[in-house]
This record gives sequence, C-alpha cells and structure tokens, in this order.
Amino acid sequence: MELGISGKVAFVTGGSGVGIGASTCRELARNGAKVALTYRTNEEKGTALAEQIRAEGGEAIAVEYDLGQPETIERGVAAVMAAWGSVDIFVANAMSAPAPMSKTAFESVPHEEIRRRLTTDLEAVLLTAQRVIPSMVERGWGRILFVSSLGAERGWAGDFPFEVAAASAKAALTGAARSLGVEFGRRGILTNVVTPGGVMNEELTAWLTPERLERLQARICTGRFSTPDELAKTITFLVSSANGNICGENVHVDGGS
Repeated sequence: MELGISGKVAFVTGGSGVGIGASTCRELARNGAKVALTYRTNEEKGTALAEQIRAEGGEAIAVEYDLGQPETIERGVAAVMAAWGSVDIFVANAMSAPAPMSKTAFESVPHEEIRRRLTTDLEAVLLTAQRVIPSMVERGWGRILFVSSLGAERGWAGDFPFEVAAASAKAALTGAARSLGVEFGRRGILTNVVTPGGVMNEELTAWLTPERLERLQARICTGRFSTPDELAKTITFLVSSANGNICGENVHVDGGS
C-alpha cells in the first residue's frame, strides 16, 4: 500500500525510548518520512536512533523535548522547522514515567503530583499541537495522533493511586482529538487516538512475572499482547495519506482485550 508520506515531516515525541515511539520512528522513515524524534534527558539514545535511521537510508534528527518544560517544547518544534521548514505529522507518544505501585490512599496523593501528571500528559500535548498546527493549515494537509492507554477507559485502582491523574489526562485526549477534528478536519488535518493494550517490550517483561503475564494474556481474544511494530504500523497508516477520512476516532490495538 502506498502511504503517500514520502518527504513529509513527522515529529514524534518520546521517539527515542524503547517500544512504540522508536518503532513508529523507524516505520515512518521506512515509508519515506523525515523523522524528528525527541529525547528528554538521554541525548545519546536519541542521537543513536537518528543515526540508525540515517544509516538505513532515512532522514532523522533528534531534538530535546521535556513535557514538563514548555521552553523545550518551543525549542523542539523550532528546531524541526529550522531543519525542514514544516511539521506535517505529529505523533504524541511521550508521557510521564508510570508511578510505582503504592498503598497510599488516593485522598493522600499530593496536589503537586496530580497537577504534574495533568501538565505533562495533557497540557504539554495540547501546547505542542498548537505549535505544529499552523504549518499544517498552511499546507492544507496534516495528521495528528495521540497515544492513549487502556487505563484511560478502565481506570486504575488498588495499588496505583498515583495513576488516577494520568488516566484522566489520557482520557481527555479523546475529547481533544474529536474537537481538533471538528475544528481542522475540513482543512485537511485529521486527528485520531490510538489506544494500546499490553505491549511486549523490555520494560513490561521486566515488570511482570511469567505467571502474571500468562494470566493477563489469557484474557485477550488473540491470546497475546501486541508488539511495538504492530502499534507502529497502525499509527503510520493513520498519519498517512492512505487514511483519507478517519478523523476524531479512538482506535484500539489490544488484541481484543
């Protein structure tokens, strides 16, 4: 399938980490997009992925981007514009690191922690969208993709009181995608959400015992978690010209969980 993104400029936040972000960067580059991937503190890892993409014949740069620091959002988008003159595709994959399990009651979660998660996982995403949309409007074409989580729909409970704010922020992204679709869909800019279920990566396998992993996968129609590459292919389709009229939707890639 011809995706029609050769030469398009893609800005992928959280692209330097393991999992969905890095796989999406590679998949976009394989289809001819110029990829700007972000790192927060590990410049070496971001630069290494950009170099790998270039070694495979693609175009890529790594830029600093911190969800909690608005000035890095400004600089990051400006760096991409300086390098390639536009942002055609925005994939918002970056999020705060998950909080550890805790017996703390939700009523005792500090206000600053709730505010931090809402700032990083919602406000920063919208601020970035504000910075890239003018370039898309100018060209009459654009694609925006927010990566959510099942916790936004099913909630977090028990040992995850610190994740209530994160789930709230991720749930709000669906409303944001729909609203941006209403506002900009007629101008050629399609905004959607992808909600992964469990995704097999190094972090997940290190966190779950084999027994718990087996129990969780037994609840899924396909009997297994998704791979980062499967998420990347879905995201790449949705941000491509092959997606001609899917807008304001929340697409689940979870094996039927």
